[in-house]
Amino acid sequence: MRQDDPRTERVDSAGLSLRVHVWEGHGEPPPGAPRTLLLLHGYLDCGGTFAPLVRELPPWLRVLAPDMRGHGESGRIDRSTWYHFSDYVRDVRAVVDALGEGSLAVLGHSMGGGISVLFAGTYAEEVVRLVLVEGLGPPEEDLSDGPARMARWVKELADGPRGSRPFSSYDDVASRLARQNPRVTPERAAELAGWLAEEVEGEVRYRHDVWHRARTPQLYRPARYTPFLEAISCPVLTVTGGRSWYKWPDLEARRARLATRRHVHFEDCGHMVHYEVPSLLAGEIAGFLES
Repeated sequence: MRQDDPRTERVDSAGLSLRVHVWEGHGEPPPGAPRTLLLLHGYLDCGGTFAPLVRELPPWLRVLAPDMRGHGESGRIDRSTWYHFSDYVRDVRAVVDALGEGSLAVLGHSMGGGISVLFAGTYAEEVVRLVLVEGLGPPEEDLSDGPARMARWVKELADGPRGSRPFSSYDDVASRLARQNPRVTPERAAELAGWLAEEVEGEVRYRHDVWHRARTPQLYRPARYTPFLEAISCPVLTVTGGRSWYKWPDLEARRARLATRRHVHFEDCGHMVHYEVPSLLAGEIAGFLES
C-alpha cells in the first residue's frame, strides 16, 4: 500500500483556477506501462475522494486528480452561463499540459467517464490506456422535452437552483455516505466527508458549486459521442457495479463502439466503485496498466 500523501497544484484553464492533487511516482514503471494516471471524478464529487484508491495503486505510478470546475476547490463559472462538457475537456487539456509526464492513462468515473471519452477520442495518440468506471454518458433524452427543459433552465438562472441541505457536522456527512454506499467503512466515510464538505458560517455543506444543480438546456444524444468512442485507439477497461442505478438499455451498444476493450463487473457494489471497493478496483487497474 502506498503511504505518500498528495501535494496540491493550481493549474490555469483560460483564467479559471483548477486544484489538482498530485501523487508522485516512485521507481520505474514496468515496460510498456504508462507513467501517469489521470483520475477524473463524477458529478458533485471531487479529486480528493480518489485517495483510498490511490493508496492501493502501484508506487511507480504518478497520479493526477483534479477537482473539475465547480467542484472541490476549483474555480466557479460566471452566473451568465452553465457548465459545459466541452469546457471540462479544455480543463483536462490544461492539466495534462501543465503536469503530465511520460505516457498517459486516463480513468473517468460517471461524469468523468464521459469527459474521458471526449478527451481520449480527441487526443487518441496521447492516451495509452483508458478506464471507464460506470461512465459512458447519461441516458438518451427525448427531444420533445426541449421546450420544457429550456423554460426550466431560464427560470433557474433567474431564481437560482435549490442547494443541498446543510449538515450539522462532518459526522452527519459521513453517515449519509455510509448509508448510500454500504461497503464504505466508517473510517473511509469520514475521510470522504472531509474531502466533499466544508464548514461555512457554522454549517457543514458540500463543496461543489450549487449551480451544478441548474440542469442544462441541452438534451443528451448518445450519437454525439459515437465518433469519439470510435476514435479511441487504446485498450479500454470498462467497470460496472451490480447495485448501481447506472443501467441504460444501450450501454452495451456504446461499449461495442470501442475497438479494444475488456469488462469487469463487481456484483456487490454500487455506482461509487472507488468509494466501496478501492482495493479491488486498484487491483484490476494495476493489472490492466501493466498488461
